[in-house]
Amino acid sequence: MSLHSKEDASSASEPEASDTLVAVDTLAATALHTPLAALNGAPTRKEITQLTRHELSTAQNDDSITECGRAALALLHTNPELAVKLAYQKLHDVPYKEVKTCWRRLYTDASLRRVLGVTEEHIKAGEWTHTSGGWLDEVVKMLDMVLILTAAPGREELVELWFAALEEELASDERASAIHEPLERPAKKMKLGDVSSIPSAFPTALIELPPTLRHPIPRSENPSLFAFQKKLSQPATHTPLIITNSIQHWPALSDRPWNSPPYLLKRTLGGRRLVPIETGHSYTDSSWGQKITSFKDFMATYMLAPSSGEQVDGDAKATGYLAQHDLFAQIPSLRSDISIPDYCYASPNPYLPINIEPSQVTRLEDPLLNAWFGPSGTISPLHTDPYHNILAQVVGYKYVRCYKPEMTERLYPRGREGGVDMGNTSEVDLDEAVGLWPKMRTNAPRNGEDAESGEEGADGVGGEEEEEGIDQRRREFDKRFPEFRDAEYIEGVLGPGECLYLPPGWWHYVRSLSSSFSVSFWFN
Repeated sequence: MSLHSKEDASSASEPEASDTLVAVDTLAATALHTPLAALNGAPTRKEITQLTRHELSTAQNDDSITECGRAALALLHTNPELAVKLAYQKLHDVPYKEVKTCWRRLYTDASLRRVLGVTEEHIKAGEWTHTSGGWLDEVVKMLDMVLILTAAPGREELVELWFAALEEELASDERASAIHEPLERPAKKMKLGDVSSIPSAFPTALIELPPTLRHPIPRSENPSLFAFQKKLSQPATHTPLIITNSIQHWPALSDRPWNSPPYLLKRTLGGRRLVPIETGHSYTDSSWGQKITSFKDFMATYMLAPSSGEQVDGDAKATGYLAQHDLFAQIPSLRSDISIPDYCYASPNPYLPINIEPSQVTRLEDPLLNAWFGPSGTISPLHTDPYHNILAQVVGYKYVRCYKPEMTERLYPRGREGGVDMGNTSEVDLDEAVGLWPKMRTNAPRNGEDAESGEEGADGVGGEEEEEGIDQRRREFDKRFPEFRDAEYIEGVLGPGECLYLPPGWWHYVRSLSSSFSVSFWFN
């Protein structure tokens, strides 16, 4: 979306305008009509601050921000911090889809005024290039909150230019430090929590061994688009498929590796970028929650700590998961590390399975991308999606179990919960079922367990009392879900560079077997 700009006619009618204003107008025009690459990848600190001041002072008659009213607009100029608080309240008064654009605009512009104030204060103090200070964290936080909460309507390019400028300044500061303090650099490595140094790669060894696949998902090596189109042309062949050797050209798998913590930290301004994460076993649990945290804190707490996770009320470590987030709209530099698979441009038969209503499906003009990044043990419970999906595995391994739409009744869909339709999610906790019947495992059997008979206890421990307790739990489970164990499924393990095609309406459960980074591409 283009930034607003002053019409050329204004400068013609006001020849007495100062040289500064003319310079700012020229800068704005340059930034608006010149690709970012033409600016050597990033604007200078002078350029970005001048451009921001110009944009914020240029009124547009059709700007929806005027709908906020005079009082709110007055706050925008006199007290941007209070304007941010007002807009934040309005963003949370109603469901997000009902929030008026004017309040998103107010939050965006008020935050940009605060960013400008903090930055100019440090420029005057000669601290712009001292990026180790807390001011940079503060600026990044304000900009990211704009993207996460509002998507920066009307200011997307301006916010992106800010991040480009900050990234360049950070890189410049690091280069200068390397030249002037070569002997001190090793001692100045970033420390993530209790981790004294940053590993070169994530631990992707299989902590949980994959199960013996009883009903494997079919595999195909790099099928042609024609072959894939043929598969999607007939409803009968809308079935899961693991695709190998089709995304090996992605930089994320080679020279810009996502399995490298230092690379990801570099792409997130030293880990300062904010990300929304989920905490807890899965979104169906009462302990599940959400929070916004810095990328480096997410890495330190959940990805790189010796025992990933954090204590919750003295209990076991909680799992953190960056799940179903459009990270690539927020951080375009990561978007350039991947490409949309050709398969997403196939034209599927418009058939919808029995468990998907037409009202659930919105026509997608372009594939919808989401990131899935977390440690071993992250889980997506049994659920369905209304779109065709290519799930690309970039880092680590994931176990996937799929049930066809015809199994819906045996999977016991949820109803409305708290006013939210949860019909796309199963009431069945697959992990509970696996604990009761090890033969249904989503990982390898532990020592002492008989994977074939599946009759030993959930913890692999014998004993009459233990068996009696497990038998009771099995009876209770079967009473709640009498048909679940008869539901047919297929399963597979995705490794780096592999993709899974999932048709709409297919139930699927996903469990990471190691540190994992995946990208989903929804299309229709």
